[in-house]
Amino acid sequence: CVAQKAKRYGTELSLSEQEFESTWNTVKPRKQFQPLRKKMLSIQAQAEEVIQSLKPFTFDAYEVKLNRPTGDSNNVFYHYRLRIDELTAAKQISTASNYRLAAKALKAYHSAEVLPFVSITPKFLQGFENYMVSIGRSLTTVSMYLRTLRTIFNDAIASKDVNPELYPFGRRKYVVPASQNVKKALTPEQLRDLMDAQATTPDQERARRFFFFSYASNGMNMKDIALLKWQQVETDKLTFFRQKTKLTKKDKQKPITVFLTDFHREVLEQYGTDPKRSEYVFPILEDGMDAEKQHGTVKNFTSYVNQHLAKLCKANNLQKVSTYWARHSFATVAVRKGASMEFMREALGHSDMKTTLNYFAGFDDEAKKEFASTIMDF
Repeated sequence: CVAQKAKRYGTELSLSEQEFESTWNTVKPRKQFQPLRKKMLSIQAQAEEVIQSLKPFTFDAYEVKLNRPTGDSNNVFYHYRLRIDELTAAKQISTASNYRLAAKALKAYHSAEVLPFVSITPKFLQGFENYMVSIGRSLTTVSMYLRTLRTIFNDAIASKDVNPELYPFGRRKYVVPASQNVKKALTPEQLRDLMDAQATTPDQERARRFFFFSYASNGMNMKDIALLKWQQVETDKLTFFRQKTKLTKKDKQKPITVFLTDFHREVLEQYGTDPKRSEYVFPILEDGMDAEKQHGTVKNFTSYVNQHLAKLCKANNLQKVSTYWARHSFATVAVRKGASMEFMREALGHSDMKTTLNYFAGFDDEAKKEFASTIMDF
């Protein structure tokens, strides 16, 4: 026998004991009590309908469904608000921002505060794609926004708010356009030129150092660098989890290990904090910052590095680069030096080989040619 808990919920009705007995605890209430009895039956039916839709049942889910305004279950924007609140609570600020922007774009296209799921048809989705392209947005942006909508649709189906037959995505319906991100990587010669370039300000030198710290650390992104703590740094190596996938793929995620070089030690010595004064390796974040503040600070720091990298490149007539290039440059150079796809999957922190192969698909023809020439070298 499984123990069951009970919980009481109030209603909008307020009755005396006599009124309750005359209305509810009677087989056939008098005429003056029949409208009230009808209202009580309606409340009961609504509660039972919500309970039946919840498998497994939880009080939290029940309260959300029971207390929401009529019609919200079928409103796409309501489900966006739920997802954004969940992501914000989980400190996934950047992802929450993506969902917020997607909802804003859909609202601009739909021109209404309510968007019923039944309105999301393949024709609607194609129209949204055409609209976004017409106002100058890339297919990459369209892809990002519509992938959030696809998730929202799946959530609504899972919570039994939407009939699965309304699902508009997939083969012979609407297919979300593939992301068109161009994988940007520097050749070894370009990397050498960037390392040897003449920096005219301390900011340019600092930006270059952090670019190459990222490059030398398996393409570690700026957020992971900012969040790096002294407890993750040992004598000969540092270990970290990618923040990008820490919550979404925590069941598959493995730590990434980077063995320290002389260059790493130089950067740590020059720009690192005092371990006795701060838990963070670099003076980017401060102890006690909340997730929102951390997100804004990392964004500002990344912009700072990119701004001064651009100035360094311009002053030395080099290819303009950003922090985005460091990760793909690491991957490209590693493959050119004979690294296997399995090694690259582990080094880049990918949960599956498909993502790693997508990286390789973005390499230039020269990199692919060099890789192909090594695969039969037993």
